[in-house]
Amino acid sequence: MSTAAELKRDTGQTLIGHAVNFLTGSVGSKVMMALTGLGLWLFVTGHLAGNLLAYVGRDAFNAYAAGLKGNAILLWGTRTALLLGIPLHFYFAIRSTAVNKAARPVAYAYDNKTPARMAAKTMVISGLVIAAFFAYHIAHFTLRVVSVTDALGPTGVFSPYDMLVQGFKNPLIAGFYVVGQLLLAQHLSHGIYSLFQHLGLWGKRWTPFLKNASLVIGYGLCAAFISIPVSVFLGIIKP
Repeated sequence: MSTAAELKRDTGQTLIGHAVNFLTGSVGSKVMMALTGLGLWLFVTGHLAGNLLAYVGRDAFNAYAAGLKGNAILLWGTRTALLLGIPLHFYFAIRSTAVNKAARPVAYAYDNKTPARMAAKTMVISGLVIAAFFAYHIAHFTLRVVSVTDALGPTGVFSPYDMLVQGFKNPLIAGFYVVGQLLLAQHLSHGIYSLFQHLGLWGKRWTPFLKNASLVIGYGLCAAFISIPVSVFLGIIKP
C-alpha cells in the first residue's frame, strides 16, 4: 500500500488534494450528499418523536422542550450539525448535478416523465423550498419572532405547547406547514432511495423493496408531522 509521501511523489498531489478531488468528483459528491442526507433524515425522525408528545398533553410536551433546552451539549450539537449539514447537503447535491451534466451534455432522446423521475429532477428546487420552510419554522418555534400570541399557559408563563396550539389554530400557518411537509415527503422519499443507491446498497432483489420502503418512510414521517397542525385545527389537540 502506498504511503502519503509515495502518493504525493507519484501524482504530484498531497493526500488532502486527493481527498478534495474525490469529494468534488461524481462518486465523492454522491457519497457526501448521501451521508449528509442521512444525518438530516435522522434529525427529522428525532424531531418528529418529540413533536408527537403534543398528543400526550401540555406537561409532556413542555417537559420535552425544557429537557432539550436544558441539555446544552445535545441542543448545540444538533444546531451545529444542522448549520453544517444543510449547506453541505445542498453543495454536494448541486455539485453532483453539475458533474453529471458535464459528463452527459446531450440530453436523453426520450425523457422519462414518471413521478420518480420528476421527483429526481426537482430535488434541488424542492430542497430550496424546504430550506425556506425550515428557516420559517426556526423563526416561529425557536426564535419566536413570528409567533401570533405570547403563548402563555394556564400559569401565565411561556408554554411551548400553547405556542404550538395557538400557532396552528391560524389556518394560514397550518396550511403553510402542510404544504411544506408535502414537499418534504417527496424530497425525503426520493432522497432515502437515492441514499441507498449512492452507498451501494442496492441490487435486483433489494431495489423494489427499497423503492417501496422509501415511499412509506418518507410519506409516513411527513403524514405524522401533518397530523399535528390538522389535529390542532380540528380541535383534537386542545389548549
